[in-house]
Amino acid sequence: MKSLKGIPRLLLILLVLPCACTAIRNGSRGVNEDAPVPDAMMAIRSKASLETLQTGHGVYMRKCGECHTHLLPDQITSENWHVIVPGMAWNAGIEPAEEKALLKYLIAAKKTSP
Repeated sequence: MKSLKGIPRLLLILLVLPCACTAIRNGSRGVNEDAPVPDAMMAIRSKASLETLQTGHGVYMRKCGECHTHLLPDQITSENWHVIVPGMAWNAGIEPAEEKALLKYLIAAKKTSP
């Protein structure tokens, strides 16, 4: 099993998923207006279409704050986003095409964050 900074993937997912719905139980919703909004420059730098990045941003804003506070793209390493997103997408019922767009957005936004 591949480890991320000493934490096996399965353990990481098992630790994150049970915490995911704390905000729902508390009646709060994590909206983050600091998340970079996709633009033409982000699309050029990331080599992803603007439409894909906009879809990913929409999923991020709509779904990622349903259960927990948004994490800004630059708060997690690219390597860890590749592990976290599939588990969270499954947990949140995100379709595979939206999951791919979300991951592309998170990586692109990470690259453009100051």
